[in-house]
Parts: sequence; structure tokens; C-alpha cells
Amino acid sequence: MNIDLANRLAALRKEHNLSQEELAEKLGVSRQAISKWECGESSPDTDNLIALAEVYGITLDELVKGVPPQATETVRAEFVMSDEDEDDVDDDADVAPGEKRSRMSLLQKIVGSVGFLVAVIAYLIVGFLWKGNGGALGWASMWVLLLLPGIVTTLIAAIEARKPSHFQISLFVIAIYCAMGIIGNDYGVNLWHPYWALFFLIPIYHGFAGSIEAYRRARKSKE
Repeated sequence: MNIDLANRLAALRKEHNLSQEELAEKLGVSRQAISKWECGESSPDTDNLIALAEVYGITLDELVKGVPPQATETVRAEFVMSDEDEDDVDDDADVAPGEKRSRMSLLQKIVGSVGFLVAVIAYLIVGFLWKGNGGALGWASMWVLLLLPGIVTTLIAAIEARKPSHFQISLFVIAIYCAMGIIGNDYGVNLWHPYWALFFLIPIYHGFAGSIEAYRRARKSKE
């Protein structure tokens, strides 16, 4: 048996001014059984543990673990709060005030829910109206409009959390590059090369964003 439980049983009995004989009589067991429990030679079964808890006016958790339920919940709450606080250093400590943050969150939800529908409608309008250099330029190039909801949503998230890494720079670069290349072809200008170099912006941007966020975390830890 766990020696801590054995010591706890002995301490509780003495705390309640009970002899082993008196406790044995209350539980309907022998004095030798009480002695073995308190020496760690054997363990009380479930029924006896429940009876012991009732005699001492405590819960099973208090009897077996020695920690009051309220204390257990407090420890758990402190752990959860500390974990959330650690995340807050990254996510919430640098965000805008509450009112502005809630507005940004609402805007993000609106863009996320209706943005794609608006993009599709815009694409259809541009496709029908923009013929370009004698061709269907709108249909060929403006499909990049369908990427806009994702770009705008991540931009709002980045502004809300003040975390540049939340912005999907890759979507933005792909949209710009494809639109430039297709429009350039329609007008006889090759914009595919050397403008593929735009893709170098992606690692540069993420390196810059990571440096800013690392600096903020370091500053917060010092404070």
C-alpha cells in the first residue's frame, strides 16, 4: 500500500482522537486490520475507504490523495490560466483594445462568410465586361479575384493580432504574379520573366515577420 496513505490514515485517526479499537468498532473491522492499514501492510477496500471518509467527514479524494477538491480545482485553474497567459504573450498581449478587436473579428467573419460569393460575382462581371485586347481578358486573368477573400481574411487576422506572420503573403504574390503574366500576354508583353522574382518576397516577408514577433516576445519576457 502507498506509505503516504498509511501515514494519512494514522494521522487522521489521531486527529479525531480515536484509538485503533474505537475506529475498528465504527467500521466493523478488527483492530489488527486498522494496524495493518496504518503500517502499510495492507490496503482498505473500497467500502472501507468510503466508511473512513464518512467517519472523518472528508471526501475520498481528500482521504486517498490528501488534497481537498477545491485545492485540486485551484491548481488546475492556475495551470490552465498560466497556459493561457503564455499564449497571451503571443496572441493577445499586443492586440488592439477590446472594442477595436471585436470589430476586427466581426469584419473577419463577414469577409470569411460572404467574401467568396462577392468574389465570384465580381469575377463574372469582370469576365463579361473586360474583353481586353480583342479577347476575353477578364475571364483569363481575373480568376485571381477568387483568392481575395483568403488574402483579406488573413490580412485582418494579422492586423487584429498584430502578428505579420498571420498574413498569407504567398496568396498575395501568386495573385499578383498570375494577373500580371496573363494581362501582359494579352497585350504582347512578357511579364512572366523576370517578375517570377516576386516569389522571393515570400521568404523575405516571413523572415521579417518572424523577427518582429521574436523581438516582441523577448521584450515582453523582460517586462
